[in-house]
Formats: sequence, structure tokens, C-alpha cells
Amino acid sequence: MYYPYFRGKQFDLLALKSLLEMEQLSLEVQPVIEPIRQSKTFWDTVELFQKKAHPFFVIVNPQAGDFLTEEGSRLLQTLPNAKAYIIDQPIETIDCQPDLWVVHGSAPALASDWSKNQTPILVGQEFRLLKKIQGPKILMHDFFTRLPRNSFYQEVPEEVLPTVYQHYEQQGFSGYSDFSIDSKIYYAHSYPSKTIVLHWLFIDQQQKLRITHFVSDESLETQKEKFLQLMSQVLQHEEIYPTQTSGLELLLEAYEKDKFPGMGVLRKAAVMNHLELISRYHFT
Repeated sequence: MYYPYFRGKQFDLLALKSLLEMEQLSLEVQPVIEPIRQSKTFWDTVELFQKKAHPFFVIVNPQAGDFLTEEGSRLLQTLPNAKAYIIDQPIETIDCQPDLWVVHGSAPALASDWSKNQTPILVGQEFRLLKKIQGPKILMHDFFTRLPRNSFYQEVPEEVLPTVYQHYEQQGFSGYSDFSIDSKIYYAHSYPSKTIVLHWLFIDQQQKLRITHFVSDESLETQKEKFLQLMSQVLQHEEIYPTQTSGLELLLEAYEKDKFPGMGVLRKAAVMNHLELISRYHFT
């Protein structure tokens, strides 16, 4: 079972919506959403998950954003879907019973009494936590390399993803989780960049998951020129490692129209590509 973790960014949610609408998201892929913005996109996404009867989790105590109010907390608590809770104090002092515990900080988890716990726990691969915590564990892995500047990805154009995707059950975990094409570190805003970067998941000839970082040339004057150059790299890569995903189709649509679709659409396409490949790779 795969539990991708999203912090409710607009184009991540739009990616989830599109995959649900096209029925390209496996039922074994059950997103965990930490809502940050109280937006129409968030509520529409929740409604579509419910309509499609696709399992997902909403974190009822997000650590940032619009829901950090009494009214916001009440709204999340009243949702009929499965709920997740970030452990911010010992679990025996928490007055709700979630469907999923989430461990981001070690201290409150280590201070908790886990002897009677039967609720699944999203937790990183930290020895003292894994030794202390009792109950079904879902391994949370942060595979994405976050670099401070887009241009730096030219130095690490390609990476192999950890084999946890293949071996989490043998390691004693009931599922695995990651942050898709993002890192565990939360940021609210991106910063202007002279280059465009596209983080693209693919499967190599040995059936290993890899990610390549396509980077445009910063000397090009317009975003459109940078996007078209980026797409030429994507198309060359596709000849060797075809993905044939809806995310790719989204980019090709803009490319064929000779227009730059915006950074948000690039993000949406990359997330769609990632989740669609995972859905095929493990669960078909």
C-alpha cells in the first residue's frame, strides 16, 4: 500500500483530481493530505475522493496554513473520510482517535505509550522510533533531493529511487510513503529562477524507478523558449524510457500549441506522471 503525502498545494490537488477523473489512480494509492489552504480546489478534491469512494486521509491538525483556527479544526473534524493526526504530544493525551498517526517529530512519539496501539503509523526510518512504536508501521521516506537553486540540478541530472518500493513488506512495514516530487521540508512559496526544472519519474530497463531533472538554459530570454527547450529534452528521454502517462500528455498539449503552460502545470504534470507510474508499477 502506498500513501503519498501532500501538503495541499493547488497543483498537487489538481493532479490528484485529474487522475481520479480519468480513473488512473490505483485504489492501493491512498493519499495523505495535510490541508494548508482553505480553497475551492481543496474542497472539490475531497468531494471527488468521496464520490469515487477512493481511500484517502485528511490531516485534522495541519501544522501551517488556513486551518489553524478553532473553526478550521472543526471543519476538518466533521469530514466523513478517514482522518490522520500529526503527533504533537503523547498519544494518550490526545482526545481523538484517528485512522492514521503521523510522526514528524521524534520527541512526542518517544514520550508516548504505544503498548495498546493498533492504529497505523506513518514514521521515518529512525531506529529508536521503530523500536519504541508498536502497531502497523508505514515507512515514510524522503527520497527527493532538494537543492537551493534549479541550476544545481544540472550537477545531479538523474537519481535512482530507494528499493523500499519493492521491499517494504520484507522489512516489516505495512506500507510506504513519500512526498512525491517534493521534500519533507515545507515551503509556502517558491522563488523566481532563471531556469525551469522538471522533476520526472521513469522506469529504466531493469525495472528500477529513477528520477531525472530536466533543466533549461538560463541564457534563454523567455519562459516559452525555456519550456520548449525543456520539452526537447523530455522527448529525447521518452524515446529511450517511454512513460506514456497523462502527465506527459498534459505537457505535450502545451508543446504542440507552442506555448508555455506555467510552472503550476509543470508541477501538476510531474505529480500525475509520478502517481500514474507508481499505480502501474506496483498495483496492476
